[in-house]
Amino acid sequence: MLSGELKAAASKLQKEQAQRTEKERQRLEKERILAERQRQRQQQREEEARAKRLEVAAAAAAEEERHFRDLEENRGVSLRVQLAAAPASADAASSRGIKRAADKLLLPPSVGASLMSQDAPKNGAMLFEVAASNGGRTHAGVLEFTAPEGVVLLPEKVANCLWGLPGSSDGGGGSSSESRAAYQARAGSPSAAAGPASSSSSSSSRCCGQVWVRYKRLPKGTYVRFQPELRAFHEVVGSDPELLRSTLEQCLLGYCTLSQGDWVQVPYAGESYNLRVLEVQPGGAVSVIDTDIAADVGPSIETEGYLRAQEEEQAREAERQRQAREAAEHEAAQALAAEQAAAEAEARRQAEDAAHRLQIQAQKAALVAPELAADSDVPHLTLLFRLPDGSRLSRRFGLQQHLQELYDFVDSKGAGGLLPGTYQLVLQFPRKVLQAATDQTLTDAGLEAASQQAVLLEPVS
Repeated sequence: MLSGELKAAASKLQKEQAQRTEKERQRLEKERILAERQRQRQQQREEEARAKRLEVAAAAAAEEERHFRDLEENRGVSLRVQLAAAPASADAASSRGIKRAADKLLLPPSVGASLMSQDAPKNGAMLFEVAASNGGRTHAGVLEFTAPEGVVLLPEKVANCLWGLPGSSDGGGGSSSESRAAYQARAGSPSAAAGPASSSSSSSSRCCGQVWVRYKRLPKGTYVRFQPELRAFHEVVGSDPELLRSTLEQCLLGYCTLSQGDWVQVPYAGESYNLRVLEVQPGGAVSVIDTDIAADVGPSIETEGYLRAQEEEQAREAERQRQAREAAEHEAAQALAAEQAAAEAEARRQAEDAAHRLQIQAQKAALVAPELAADSDVPHLTLLFRLPDGSRLSRRFGLQQHLQELYDFVDSKGAGGLLPGTYQLVLQFPRKVLQAATDQTLTDAGLEAASQQAVLLEPVS
């Protein structure tokens, strides 16, 4: 009894020891997993920090490279600042009689101080590249350095180039065309032909967010190609080459720069027409100050849209015609296939019919007794068979031969195209039908020896 109690106690002790060992193992495993997760998180944070440092270093290197490139291109002048965009007053320059003010910015004094410290006036008129977050990009001059710090005041022309014409889906950015739907939306209003609205409220709603302003020397322009928004410009101004030249010259006197993708306004006879800059030379942006520049005007966006719509309709019509031709060709092919199938079926039927007729002829020929000789002593007569196909048969038959043998003979020769059972033999004079289904002989049918009788094949229904 005591031995049993000792064994039970020992077993219990072993179980408790095993449980403690398992708990310790689980605790150590949990600590290992937590430590591994912490190590992975730390490694991830270090990798993110390293990537961030590399990104910052790359950005700094790119900025430094840009800075030195600007210094080289701008003859020792470099400036690039991010400013909050706001609309400039429409009469900020007109009231003071300043020329070429349509694309002049108002910049903060700190920008002016930075440029003066780099002797920027040595390069002539100070020009700038302006870039918006939507990808819109244009160039402009400077009116004065009186804007609030951290702010750039944009004239309407610059706002149009960065964010597109008011009421359109053209988002600026130097694109060379506008969506047809956006044009039609504006063209439906009475003021469509007058170009973009000039109210400060429309500019204010678009001049928002940050823009980058960068000092940039531009080459003097030698060539520009415009595209009117509406065909009315060609009808009113473009019909007279001299009027077109003088109108464009007067328009360009209001600008300092032109960039590919810009919108400019051309006033004439109380109206204002929107023209897109399709191309400028040299490069994609030029200065138009104190330079002779050749100008060209292409077809309007409206005309191109109309022509494009015509081309699309012609393409659709061509596609419809192509589909119709394909359908007709398919139907013709099906009809031809059906016709060929029918012809093949008819040919097979005719071949089978011909084979069947030959089989019948062979079977009937085996039933026909040899023809009697002309000098035979057996009483006989000669029968002349006129077949439906115009052919004729002649044969001597003994008077004791059965009428069925006449049918067998005619069938063995093809019966002029008639099948057995579809015709009957008829004596012509006097008319008498020779029935094959009887056991009559020629004598029973009233035929006489040494005579000659004409027999017709008469179809029966």
